[in-house]
Amino acid sequence: MALKQVLDIYELLDNAQVDGSQVADLLTRRSADDVRVERVTGEQGYTDFLACAIRGNGAGPTLGIIGQLGGIGARPAQIGLVSDADGAIVALSVALKLADLRRSGDTLPGDILITTHVCPRAPTLPHEPTPFMGSPVDIHAMLARQVQPEMRAILSVDTTRGNRVVNQRGFAISPTVKEGYILRVSEDLLNIMSWVTGKMPAVFPITTQDITPYGNDLYHLNSIMQPATATRAPVVGVALTSEIPVPGPATGANHVYDDELATRFCVEVAKMFTAGRCQFYDAVEWQKIQARYGSLSFLQKANREV
Repeated sequence: MALKQVLDIYELLDNAQVDGSQVADLLTRRSADDVRVERVTGEQGYTDFLACAIRGNGAGPTLGIIGQLGGIGARPAQIGLVSDADGAIVALSVALKLADLRRSGDTLPGDILITTHVCPRAPTLPHEPTPFMGSPVDIHAMLARQVQPEMRAILSVDTTRGNRVVNQRGFAISPTVKEGYILRVSEDLLNIMSWVTGKMPAVFPITTQDITPYGNDLYHLNSIMQPATATRAPVVGVALTSEIPVPGPATGANHVYDDELATRFCVEVAKMFTAGRCQFYDAVEWQKIQARYGSLSFLQKANREV
């Protein structure tokens, strides 16, 4: 159960004066490692990037968990946490839960690297079918700070309610994306999702456009798969979902029990991936697809270089 950690993060972030240093203080008090804050300013304001680690015993691979979002608030237009905040809520709750587990004696085999950002005054953007949350800094600046080379696989957590293609409340996962390929959905991740939720797993659809970089004038479901444009590691999206389209700037739309489920899913993936019992993709099939069809890594760039 991770409800306590989710509530701790929710109450901290639901504050007009919150900043990265306050979140970093909480992470440090709960014994997270290598806690870092960097304030980055853009044309429409600033945001505080946060990074921390929960170090394992060195026996397993490193997992990255990225809280992907535009902002946790849209002040002064909106008062309170917005729907878009769930990426940060879940990523930071995972950090607290894993740190608390380690303090109680449960150390994972590998490291977990967690990154996100805190912006209570983010801009909004027009988008169909609902408005998006924007960010004071561009996506490339965000990815440069959130995607780290040590990450051998990445869970990208993002609110994904502003659409009509995912229509159930809770969370869903994406197929694995690696170097321009949309691969089959990981059976291991489907198993973990079923065990955590007690339900059949839910998978949300993605398209080739979704795995290309923002700014290329193509439609994107949202930014959940953008980390896949900045790494060779396999990336899986963890989407907080709803039955109907909900705008990213909507307040009162965060569901703590859904966030708890997504947090618990990420924690269980962290345990099993670092222990070598959860694979994001089939390495043998990856070699076959590369040999037969070649590289698609040009899809990770804004334009194909001829």
